[in-house]
Amino acid sequence: MKKMKLADYKASHFAYAVSGKVATITLNRPERKNPLTFESYAELRDLFREMSYASDVKAVVITGAGGNFCSGGDVHDIIGKLVKMDMTELMQFTRMTGDMVKAMRACPQPIVSAIDGVCTGAGAMIACGSDMRFGTARSKLAFLFVRVGLAGADMGACTLLPRLIGLSRAADLLYTGRVVGGEEAERFGFYNRLVDPERVLEEATAMAVIEERPGKVACVGHQSPSNTGFCLATKA
Repeated sequence: MKKMKLADYKASHFAYAVSGKVATITLNRPERKNPLTFESYAELRDLFREMSYASDVKAVVITGAGGNFCSGGDVHDIIGKLVKMDMTELMQFTRMTGDMVKAMRACPQPIVSAIDGVCTGAGAMIACGSDMRFGTARSKLAFLFVRVGLAGADMGACTLLPRLIGLSRAADLLYTGRVVGGEEAERFGFYNRLVDPERVLEEATAMAVIEERPGKVACVGHQSPSNTGFCLATKA
């Protein structure tokens, strides 16, 4: 069976560090509220795929630098280029973004997101792709796809979000693209709990340390019928 070590992985488009057996991914473009680029989408997809073979990483934490989680796709780097693409290129991009979320759901390690500030668009879908979400009261959650001419189903949102907060509430957020504060998001069930901003990463990491202990992965492993169903439902 293929095995690999990821403790010494050198990321190119985000920060990456491993402490003990917990890997921390930090989206680190704070001057733009940590948006994703074509390259970071692809690297995240590939890294989560490789996690299936990692023998030295047992849990993953995802966070953002500078008081924000992720503002979604970079308006200049991605949106500006998308409007110039032909249909074949658009489909390739759509598959890549969906493949990133599918790779997260297929990843055998528990994934915990530590969310502060802006968590919108693709950033909200990274949160959805995680097993647990620790947020702050000041965080701002939004599925902005419909506001930029995209379908509310983008990146598997119409599959994952109803499982987290229920169909009616998911319809509200996906149809309107409205911004939800941290307290409302916790009340919906999107966040597992709210934490003070200065402690959100610490608390998420503490949960990841618990989850990486022997036997924990079996309890929350991604190869459950529901996750398999997501992968099947999103294949194109």
